[in-house]
This record gives sequence, structure tokens and C-alpha cells, in this order.
Amino acid sequence: MRTARRCSPGGHSQGVVLLDALIAIVIFSIGIVGMVALQSAATKLSRDAKYRSDAAMAVDQVVAQMWVSNPGTLSANFKSPEGAQYKTWAATLTSLSATQGLPGVREKAPVIEVSADNIVTVTLYWRAPGDDAYHRYVSTTHIAR
Repeated sequence: MRTARRCSPGGHSQGVVLLDALIAIVIFSIGIVGMVALQSAATKLSRDAKYRSDAAMAVDQVVAQMWVSNPGTLSANFKSPEGAQYKTWAATLTSLSATQGLPGVREKAPVIEVSADNIVTVTLYWRAPGDDAYHRYVSTTHIAR
């Protein structure tokens, strides 16, 4: 005699719910990893923008000092590395880098070049923690009265 095999209702769909749940977990995990990577990139970009802003403010500070000083003595007072005002500004930068401001500014000195017709180029370098190379901010200004 032949025995009939009985299939349970939905016999072909056993385990589908488990497979659906595993796929949902994988998709959710990929989404979470993507969000963490996005947050990390946003934090780094925000930090880099702050450093660029700090560099611009530091350069603007020394350029403002140049504007109020005598244009005839710019080279003597502000040219790096021997100018007295340059030394004061560079010392301020390095003292601030220990507590706030630009990291790594102590390692590479800023440069101020003054041409004969008072075109001033200020270059400021910094290196953020974890960066291999230096970043730089360059500002060129004509100081005249």
C-alpha cells in the first residue's frame, strides 16, 4: 500500500521569515556602518574648517598690525625671521598652540615676506593630529597709505 505524504500548510515556506529577518539585519547593519562613517567624515571636515578659520584669523591679526604701523618700516619690523613684530606674533602663535588654536604650528615657523613696494605675503603652516602633511594658509596684501 502506498502511503500518502502530507505536506503541512505552507510547507514550502518554512524558514522564509528567518531569512527575511537575517536580510533585514544585514541591511540595517550596513546602514548603521554608513552613518558612523558619515559622522566621522563630518567631524573631520568640521575640525579642518575650524583650523582654516583659526589660521585666517591669525594671519589677519598680523596684517592688521601692519596696516597701523609705518609702511616704511614693514620689512624691518615684520619680515621673518628677524623682525621684532614678527617674533612677537610667532611667539603668540606658538603659545596659543599649546592650549588652543592651531596644532603643530610650533614645528614649522610662519613666513612673512615683504617686497620693496610693500606687498606682504604671510604663510602659516599647521598640522592637525593624525595628519601626515602640513596644511598652509597664504595671504597676500598690499600695504599702502
